[in-house]
Amino acid sequence: EIIMITNTPLTTNNVSIIIDDSQEQNLEEQQKKMNIENKSMNDAFDTENDATKCNPNVKSTSPFHREWLKDLLQKHQDDERLKPYRNLLSTYPILENKALVCAPMVDQSDLPFRLLCRRYNTNLCFTPMIHAKMFAQKPGYRKKFWDYMHSVQPEDRPLIAQLCGSDKGYLTQCIETIQDDVDGVDLNCGCPQSIAKRGNYGAFLLEKGDLLEEVVHHLVHVAKVKCPVSVKVRLLPTVDTLRGEGVESDIDQSLKLYTRLVEAGAAMLTIHGRNRFNKLHLTGRANWEAIRTVVDRLGHAIPIITNGNIASLDEVRECLEVTRADGVMSSEGLLEYPALFTETGTCTVENKRTGPGRLALTKEYIRLCQQYPPEKGGQGNGVKCVRAHIHRFLRPDLQEQPTVRDLVTYAQDYETFWEVIAKIEKHREENGHVIEDENLSWYMRHRIRKEKQIQPEAIESKRIELDEDAAACRTSLFGGEDEDY
Repeated sequence: EIIMITNTPLTTNNVSIIIDDSQEQNLEEQQKKMNIENKSMNDAFDTENDATKCNPNVKSTSPFHREWLKDLLQKHQDDERLKPYRNLLSTYPILENKALVCAPMVDQSDLPFRLLCRRYNTNLCFTPMIHAKMFAQKPGYRKKFWDYMHSVQPEDRPLIAQLCGSDKGYLTQCIETIQDDVDGVDLNCGCPQSIAKRGNYGAFLLEKGDLLEEVVHHLVHVAKVKCPVSVKVRLLPTVDTLRGEGVESDIDQSLKLYTRLVEAGAAMLTIHGRNRFNKLHLTGRANWEAIRTVVDRLGHAIPIITNGNIASLDEVRECLEVTRADGVMSSEGLLEYPALFTETGTCTVENKRTGPGRLALTKEYIRLCQQYPPEKGGQGNGVKCVRAHIHRFLRPDLQEQPTVRDLVTYAQDYETFWEVIAKIEKHREENGHVIEDENLSWYMRHRIRKEKQIQPEAIESKRIELDEDAAACRTSLFGGEDEDY
């Protein structure tokens, strides 16, 4: 800011500066230009605030009231497994009545895995994505991916079933079959893979707003399904991004679409803070600020869950502070460490793993698999599903022992998995393994570290979230060739 212009000497840090009349005129012109630019910036900021502030005219037409999610969580709050979560509330009140969610992941958010996560503060789970058309048409698919002893296990609640598809008839038929056993159904509008484009679902359905709005309206107001209908979305790409120029998101168009979904009857949105082009080396950080914009605009009407960039309870709290969302969903973080929502690996415990070690969690998971075999309606593809989990749980150990890694890769039975456990335990004893020194490995392979001194061009790689990416072209989703569907 210029306080005074004069042709007398000014002294700054013992250096004399002379401003003559011509310089005075130039400075005045520069100041006028700066004032105009500042006013334009302020006007733009005010306009942006007006566009994103709460719009009381937006109302959900869902038959379920705004606090249905909070009521659902409170209904199950006395679950003995959530005692550690309740103990955290006095230290972190921001977690109270917040959903800590296990994401829908094809062949990975199977029943045994969900039950494992529920032992460590996860208070809401999604099933793997269920293909509505396959579910409606093929009894074998239906039996394999849903019918566990003819009902959902009571210890697996609250539970939301995720569906993919855009055919109103198949979706309705699927929901009518399962709605009495779940606490909600969710439409997958996040998968960015080419199979989703061919199947007319996932993130590509977001770009067919009229069809998506029609589907939501039909399920809620025509079929009148009994449970809340939610939608898991990504941000919409900009027009330039669609043309192949960059990977930016269009927050304004995203807001407009989300508003239409709310008015069509969606009872909740889960927002992955990336668009469908943000994948592989172009993944980047999830845009929490964009999610905050949505919460500010629509959060009065429905609960909103945030998804992306969650590696610890510290980041859960940071995300909730930034977004003010009703909960946080994790995918890859939980896949590697199902106790992620506990006070372990956080600043409070000096980033030490004070929770269960990865080998202990693997043992728990295998025992749960033996009790609830994934291939018998546990929404998983049997031993293939178990192998994938073990590779993620034990990545550092398997990297140290390639022959043991091969055992996991080709395992066909649980005896082999227990053999793997024994070999890793022996190796650890011989090498003085310290559980406190464990940290995330597989998840961090694409992690952007947030040191403020690092310039963007110096950051070596991007982080990938797996929730939608896992819903790729897998034979396990539609059954193998040897399945009699």
